Amino acid sequence: MKCSEFTRQLDARLAGDLVSSRFPGRLGRAHLEHCGRCTDAWTSARDFLGACEAADDDVELAGIATMATRARKDLRVAFGRAGHPVVRFDWLRTPVGRVFVGVSDQGVCDVTFDVSSEDGYRRRLATRAPEMWRDRAAVETALTELDAYFAGRDHRFSLQIDLRGVTAFTARVLRAARRIPFGSLLSYGEVAKRIGSPGASRAVGGALGRNPVPIIVPCHRVVAHGGKLGGFTRGVEVKRALLEIEGHAGEHGRLR
Repeated sequence: MKCSEFTRQLDARLAGDLVSSRFPGRLGRAHLEHCGRCTDAWTSARDFLGACEAADDDVELAGIATMATRARKDLRVAFGRAGHPVVRFDWLRTPVGRVFVGVSDQGVCDVTFDVSSEDGYRRRLATRAPEMWRDRAAVETALTELDAYFAGRDHRFSLQIDLRGVTAFTARVLRAARRIPFGSLLSYGEVAKRIGSPGASRAVGGALGRNPVPIIVPCHRVVAHGGKLGGFTRGVEVKRALLEIEGHAGEHGRLR
């Protein structure tokens, strides 16, 4: 058993989705024998779970626990209806820093550059997901394709994406941006024309700024008129770095 699988099962046990008799189990106990990090996590969780089980004999505490479980399930359903599903995530190191990637049951739903720690990423997702689990296996394909992109081995993404959390207009803009080929650039006005909304270049810029899956949806390939870089939620320097990976050199906020 790997750390990612142990962590996933531990999260499920704490959330009440995994019965106590199935965790840690034979494989989990074998893993704990040689992994101090997971042993520390399990020790803390075991103390908490023990306190919860001890409360079962107290009618009042047991009632509170039942209500909390019901509330958690209701919250999960409500988040799902609003387009905010359970997210599994992990991260990789890249030339533009640490990149976190989150996936839902429908595909990649988040790519984040601007946080430096797992705790920071969890806080970011807390307003968008009822639950989040670190799960390397679930995001392995996305991480592999992103790593190939940054290494220059491949520039195509076969990944499904989940845009349930954006508006219909933003989704139209992002789908148009995803069709911009590697090495090509469009202006905000050109994207506006492609989605049938000429004159909406400012709104297009706003929609691209809300892109939850940059790189996979290459909003960095949309620039301002005259070769100016334009804006980028993750920072102009990140946008410049991505464009340089794709063969576009520039300086002083403008492409050559």
